[in-house]
Amino acid sequence: MALLTQSETQRLEAKINALEKLTSAEFKIIFCKHAWTGIQRKAEKLFNKYELDKTRERNAVLLLIVEKDRELLIYGDEGIHQKSSTDHWPAVRDAIIENFRSDDFYTGISTGIELIAENLVQHFPADNNNPNEVSNEILFV
Repeated sequence: MALLTQSETQRLEAKINALEKLTSAEFKIIFCKHAWTGIQRKAEKLFNKYELDKTRERNAVLLLIVEKDRELLIYGDEGIHQKSSTDHWPAVRDAIIENFRSDDFYTGISTGIELIAENLVQHFPADNNNPNEVSNEILFV
């Protein structure tokens, strides 16, 4: 069973596009069926596979959702850890999970990326040279 409808997926991709106009940071959402080696290792592998570690400012953020376990991880590149605190990410995760518990995956993810963007805009504001370095397509792998 898909956690998002096609319409919700398209709306989230449009939201990512809009948020990326406010910040030079890049967002990627990936759903995977399982994370046999653990969610952290899975995130690292996918982060590299989809070249999220290749952005100009090293400021990509991956939101990884493991469908089977309804587990999630917010994974940021080294530029984010150098310039911005990730202390607020557990609160973001909790806000997302709260919506997941009521099977409202769209609202959870939408809220989560908004909260992440609010912080990143302060540390990585958009400038005149703000290319879209990472596809906004939500992946289901």
